Parts: sequence; structure tokens; C-alpha cells
Amino acid sequence: MTKPTYGNFDMSDVSSIDTLKDKIHRINHADSYEESVKILSDLFMNGHDGSGGYITFGNTKIAKHVAIFNMNSATDCPNAQTIENEDERDTGLCQVPWSDCYAHKAENIYPNALDKRRRQEYLWDNIDATTFADALSHCFDRKRDEITAVRFSESGDFRHRSDIIKVDRIAQMINVDVYTYSASHKLDWSEAKHFTVNQSNNMTTYGDRLFSAVPEPEDVPEDGVMCPYSLQKENNIPTDERHKCGDCRLCIDEDGPDVYVSLH
Repeated sequence: MTKPTYGNFDMSDVSSIDTLKDKIHRINHADSYEESVKILSDLFMNGHDGSGGYITFGNTKIAKHVAIFNMNSATDCPNAQTIENEDERDTGLCQVPWSDCYAHKAENIYPNALDKRRRQEYLWDNIDATTFADALSHCFDRKRDEITAVRFSESGDFRHRSDIIKVDRIAQMINVDVYTYSASHKLDWSEAKHFTVNQSNNMTTYGDRLFSAVPEPEDVPEDGVMCPYSLQKENNIPTDERHKCGDCRLCIDEDGPDVYVSLH
């Protein structure tokens, strides 16, 4: 299992990064803004040589009508492996042990996952919010079925204030609900006005609700609810029959109770 880098890695070592850089150069130097949006939308949907699309739609836990974009990887997460060390970083503290982080596990199991997420980070850092939002909308208009929500950061976490402001601007500009989970409790979340923030530790109060892990379903407080997917997993309901995120909107809507999952 790889150790966390906290973002300290050489982007030039990432596979297909030069191809992505060429695409971004085309976006930033296109003949028109419309062409820039189209190129980025194609990149979201189809990717390029050496990479699939940079936006994915659903997975085993998330419904297909939910779009997913990672601003960084789990390996490079600013809050990685903090609970074991009992040491908060400048951004926050993750309640999940490093060995239990499902996003990090994927980066060790699937050979292309880590480099793909690092390219997503590079793309995120090199495209402005307006172009990003318009390309998302263009991408969603091309989908046969309606996209109902966007989840930012299935892996990794918010690194600084600029990430919060950028996601907020995108959420303000697209006609789709935006949500995320974050353990970066030391950041100023007051500027997250247009997207739902699920607070992933109890170090302080921020976001719209607490999203926490408990050893067993019976450990959920009376004023909280168990995530339906997690509860069905505990009860050995087959994966394809579980109530997925997106079909359930407990973490997407701004109003609602604290939500709990079982430790992975």
C-alpha cells in the first residue's frame, strides 16, 4: 500500500500528462469560447489517448445519473492518514484510517486509477470555473438521461480556499445540484453557498450536516440516520439492489439529518 504524498509528487511522471497538456493548450487557445467549451466537454466525456473520460457517471455506490469529478487523488489527499497519527494537518483530519480508505484502495487495485486522478487534478487547476461549468452543462445536454447531481471529490479532499470558491462558482452556474464530503475542517466554508457540504469529521461545525462512520448501525445517534446503501450492505442485500446515492438524496439536499455509514 502506497504512503500518502499530501500532493508532493512530480506531475511529469504521470502517464499521458503531455497529451492532457496539449488538450488544455487547445482549450485555452481555441478560436472561440464555444470551441473551448466543446473541446473540454469532449474531454469530460471521451478523454484522449491514454485516458478515459474525465467525468464519470455513477459506480457501485452512486447512481448513473450522478456525475463525479475528482479534484485530486486519495494518495495525494491533504488529510490522509491523520487519524492514526492523531495529528491534524493544515487542512483538517480524516476520521477514516488509511488502511480503510476505499478511494485509496482503488488506486492500489486498479493500475490506471492514481494517474487518472492526478490528471484530473491538473485539469482542475488549469481550467477556469466558467469554462468548466459551461463544459459540464454541454456534457450533460449530450446525455440521453437527465443528470441530477454532481459529486466533487470521490477521492481526495479540498486543499485550500480556492477549491471551495471554484466549486461554489461552478455550482452557481450549472442547473444541477452539487455536493461533496470533506474532512478539511480548518478551511473557511462560509463561501460554500451554492453546494451541499457533508462534514466528514466532528472537530468543529461546518457544512450542512455531519457525515460520520460508526462501528455498527446501532451506534447511530437518535437524531441521525443510517445511509441506506450502508445499511443494506450490512444486511447483505445484493449490490445491484441497494439504494444508491443520487436515488437517495440525504447527502445531496441541504436540509436533513446527520448521516452515518459503517466503517469500511
